[in-house]
Amino acid sequence: MNNSLWQLPRLTKSGPALQLLASVTLVFLLAFGADVLLQRAAGLFVAGIVEQDTFFYSAVRQQDVFAQTILALITLVSFLALGIGFVATLVVFFIVFYGRFRSTQQLQSRAKQLLKATLLALRDIATMTFIFLVVTAIYELLLRMVGNQPPFFLLAALVTASMYVFILAYCLFAYAKELRGIYWGSSEKEEHAP
Repeated sequence: MNNSLWQLPRLTKSGPALQLLASVTLVFLLAFGADVLLQRAAGLFVAGIVEQDTFFYSAVRQQDVFAQTILALITLVSFLALGIGFVATLVVFFIVFYGRFRSTQQLQSRAKQLLKATLLALRDIATMTFIFLVVTAIYELLLRMVGNQPPFFLLAALVTASMYVFILAYCLFAYAKELRGIYWGSSEKEEHAP
């Protein structure tokens, strides 16, 4: 069974395909870790609100349970989206990658651009996570100083978590677009050159 479709000779040596795989994996691992960190911080924030609401009437406790359910749903959706996005990115890039490039010399010149795009994406994700952690900490501080205003802080926690998921998705889409520009934007110019 000597089928050339099942052989991946470019992955056996450290070449451009392995660099692309490592880059995409690193960015998505950082995104997943940052998402876990922020979702955990938001969960602890909501748990702090629930703890302060134990002496309130039942309608407030129902809001707390509803907020915890929505936060769990946001967390689940973000984890699923990250996993599906990672697999889809790998599948699309490697299908197009193996179909488009025949010479490794074309790809070696793009290693510096790949490193730059990966480092920028890592910086964007780390900076955005830090900002959202600071915002969550400020809300936590306000909760302790002002006292609990049940609907406001619950909404703040849920909006913070959901906005983080949307901005993280934007960062990952921007990274994928940058990869597309590196590997496919310049190769189309090379193919159409006389």
